[in-house]
Amino acid sequence: MKRGFTLIELVMVIVVISILAAIAVPKFIDLQANAREAACDGTVATIRSALAAYYAQTAIAGSAVFPTTLALSTFAHNYFASGDTALCPNGDAYTYVAATGVVTEHDHTP
Repeated sequence: MKRGFTLIELVMVIVVISILAAIAVPKFIDLQANAREAACDGTVATIRSALAAYYAQTAIAGSAVFPTTLALSTFAHNYFASGDTALCPNGDAYTYVAATGVVTEHDHTP
């Protein structure tokens, strides 16, 4: 006597797996987008902290200024481990106003 699965049983398993995949794949894509957005927000917070530290350091020295640009070598090398100001995971740069030291993030919608 041979043992095995019938064709109906195999088809039912394939149908159940297909339904689960149809539900899981869009959720996974949403999670990736949320992770990129959170990474972008975290990078903005890191840049803002580095700007505050830079401003405090220059205030101690007597000038109290923000860096002219986020790519300023003394700013990037002294306040970021990579030696370069981080970008959003999408590759977008942040908006920076040197006069006020305000960094704003871009819209996360694709």
